[in-house]
Amino acid sequence: MRKARLATTSILLNDNNIHPGLMIERGLTAIKQAAQWKPDLIVLPEELDLMDSAYSSGKGEEIPGGQLFGMFADAAHKADSNLVIGMRELSDGRTYNIGAVIDRHGKFIGKYSKTHLAPSEDESTTAGDDYPVFELDFGRVGIMICMDVHYPEPWTILALQGADVIAHPTMWRDYTGDMLESIVNARAIDNQVYVVTSHYIQTPFLTGNSQGHARVIDPYGRTLADTSHKPGVCCAEVDLDQCAEYWATGELKRNYPTLKECFLGMRRPETYKILTRPDSENSWKIQNPTLSE
Repeated sequence: MRKARLATTSILLNDNNIHPGLMIERGLTAIKQAAQWKPDLIVLPEELDLMDSAYSSGKGEEIPGGQLFGMFADAAHKADSNLVIGMRELSDGRTYNIGAVIDRHGKFIGKYSKTHLAPSEDESTTAGDDYPVFELDFGRVGIMICMDVHYPEPWTILALQGADVIAHPTMWRDYTGDMLESIVNARAIDNQVYVVTSHYIQTPFLTGNSQGHARVIDPYGRTLADTSHKPGVCCAEVDLDQCAEYWATGELKRNYPTLKECFLGMRRPETYKILTRPDSENSWKIQNPTLSE
């Protein structure tokens, strides 16, 4: 049994331009609020700096040497918690949308660069091409960012590398919340991992706005903690060794004690070649899409 406390945040976005630095203040305040549960991990939303008028250029800063990074490293240390924060990195003249990992001592552990950029995001951002898993003092953590949720393959790559938890910083919007919540639940179930999503919230919650509803989801696809459609933080205590038991008996049960062994151990990657062939060879595109202006 490996107990861990996982915390997530929903940051208010309505009045983000009231004064420079407001969104950063809210992120730091959320860390302080989450610290009351003595969490092992706190997750903040995607590109918190981009939401703040003090960082309106959107180019980012060097990681880990930047001033903003230093502020959150200090906050993680004071909270005695590992931290995943979404922010923009400037490296070799290029801007990346990253999830930075900071340990509970304020030390930079590593980063994940978003690989699946949202439409038009590639105009200002360079996509990453790697899926690291970070060994922290309570378990192994991978990161997916916002649009990455629509692509199941990298989530499985993280699970195959032993991720116990996948942090998911986002800034997504959904008309009802049903689609995106369903997808996140599926990613947790298919890979038998815990998922910690972090969002922005616009109040009151209306169709098409940032929905809040930051959650901690278990390998059964159940919500263990939820900020609902309002600003705030939440936390869940979990057992990282908990996976859904396979219902078989005898030799089958010995070979596949949990659904993790079933779902990951029974993969047939030799049949997945179509996933890596050039898109020009595929035929999925809609011939006569419905367009509206």
